[in-house]
Amino acid sequence: MNLRQLLLHLPRYLGASGSPRRLWWSPSLDTISSVGSWRGQSSKSPAHWNQVVSEAEKIVGYPTSFMSLRCLLSDELSNIAMQVQKLVGTQHPLLTTARGLVHDSRNSLQLRGLVVLLISKAAGPSSVNTSCQNYDMVSGIYSCQRSLAEITELIHTALLVHRGIVNLNELQSSDGPLKDMQFGNKIAILSGDFLLANACNGLALLQNTKVVELLASALMDLIQGVYHENSTSKAQEKGRLDYAKLRERIKAGKGVTSAIDLCRYHGNKALEALESFPPSEARSALENIVFAVTRFS
Repeated sequence: MNLRQLLLHLPRYLGASGSPRRLWWSPSLDTISSVGSWRGQSSKSPAHWNQVVSEAEKIVGYPTSFMSLRCLLSDELSNIAMQVQKLVGTQHPLLTTARGLVHDSRNSLQLRGLVVLLISKAAGPSSVNTSCQNYDMVSGIYSCQRSLAEITELIHTALLVHRGIVNLNELQSSDGPLKDMQFGNKIAILSGDFLLANACNGLALLQNTKVVELLASALMDLIQGVYHENSTSKAQEKGRLDYAKLRERIKAGKGVTSAIDLCRYHGNKALEALESFPPSEARSALENIVFAVTRFS
């Protein structure tokens, strides 16, 4: 399921009210109107991106750096963290992943949960779904919607941890002792499975089969993407490619331009999907995020 489909479906399950409004933008890629304070700036700047995320966090009233804090501070994961400390001094990629989860102000790993919160706030309080009325609302967001944002981050974190598993058949002497990599793989599998189990338990507590179906579909798409990536990377092992020649061919071809055009196309589709929501700060923040990740000039 793509972003547009997800945005169009979520309002029904998270409580949208009111008729759709027109968005303040032109269909032309070159004539997009200025909406929000960050539209005219280049998305290449890390400061610009961090500012977009910071402004969005203020709108939802929820620092996403603490999104998965309840799970990460659990006794079970604390025990796993103690085992991860044994990997210090090795070259296992799980260490890099762990550092990124603890302190990553640059890449904004919590973006997915932030988008869920923004969509929830943009959808507004439910006037149809009575089940939502059983939850407390803070800053225009139901507690169940905050739980969904945390679940989304748990799933993404689990995937990051699992992707740190090393292929032992491709190890080289420079990668360090085999036993270190084997131990790191065991910890990566166990900790990733633990996070996924917590996410599944949280989904069950939401008691909303439609939301479970949406997340399951998104998870399937993620796994398929990893599978296709791994299947093509086998033909591109280290040392087999002339990267200088590859760069020249990429520059000479239309691949980069086509990729940018495709990114803008999907960005416009996401903006079109946001028409489902009435004008609000949350919707503007979502639009700013779309512009930041799909505009390169």
